[in-house]
This record gives sequence, C-alpha cells and structure tokens, in this order.
Amino acid sequence: MTDMAEEATKDLKAWTVHMKRGHAKTIMDKILATIPSSEVQVLVARSDAIFGFDHLRSALYHARRAMEDGTNSSDSLAMETLLYASGERQLGTAIKKMSVDSQTEELVVAQLAGHPIEPEEDWRKLDVATGLAAGRLLRFGLTETELATIGNRSPLELVLEKIAAVDILKK
Repeated sequence: MTDMAEEATKDLKAWTVHMKRGHAKTIMDKILATIPSSEVQVLVARSDAIFGFDHLRSALYHARRAMEDGTNSSDSLAMETLLYASGERQLGTAIKKMSVDSQTEELVVAQLAGHPIEPEEDWRKLDVATGLAAGRLLRFGLTETELATIGNRSPLELVLEKIAAVDILKK
C-alpha cells in the first residue's frame, strides 16, 4: 500500500459483531445511537459483503480521494466508503447490497475517521482478508469468468479491482 493510502486510512478500525437472525437492525441502530456522529464517521454493513480489513481500507482510500477531488457521489465519508466497498456505481444499489436485513447474523462496524470509539466486549477485530469463498464472491458481483482468471492470486485482488473500477463507472 502506498504512503498516501496508509495516511488516508490510518484511523480505520473495524470489527465484526455477531447476533441472532432478526436482531441486526436493532443492534445497528443501537451502535449508531451511541456514537456521536459529529465526532466520528462510522460505517455499519453486512459482513457477508465485506471481505476483510483490506477491502475496507481500499474503499476508504478511494472514498477520501473522491471527496478531495470533488468526484464524490455522497456528502458523507461513510456513504462514499459504502459506495466503493460495494463495487457499485449507484448509491441506491450500493445501499441495497451492503445494508443489513432480517437475515443478517453478523455486522461489520468500521470507524473511518474521528474520535476513537470503544468496541463492545463481544466485538471481534476484523481480519485482513476473510470470507473469500466463491459463493460469497459471486453474490458480491464477481463473475465465474473473473474467478477463473486469478490462478494462484488471492480472490481479494478481484474485490480490490472492483473497488478501483468504481471511479471509472462513476464517470
């Protein structure tokens, strides 16, 4: 990772939070209600659409760069990061893809910027790369053809390429 990317993402912290099916929205609302929004930028997303810390780091870097360049689609760093993390061009599609629903059993909570938040006791630090099974990657929007081309490389590289492609798709 470049020095610019490391500097742009130095405040990023991320955790996973497990819950019973049907409770994700309530837990997400509770998390967001306890964080002072004026002091902290936080992203909460379904964990089956996040492929680890490096996925979030790349999305945050691209979101910050878009906001600095004036090419952002949202006024919020959290929403812009969600857009990039989803690999989608449209915010509505990104929100639908990444948002919790009644089937969600695990969330990712990511502190993007601001005053550090304290994780709850049951939060677990997000791994660098995780959940790279073919089924999840296909649901994310990668194609079987793309997966067949990676050879010995990590499937995470395809996810990161999809994030970078959002800049092209937004134009």
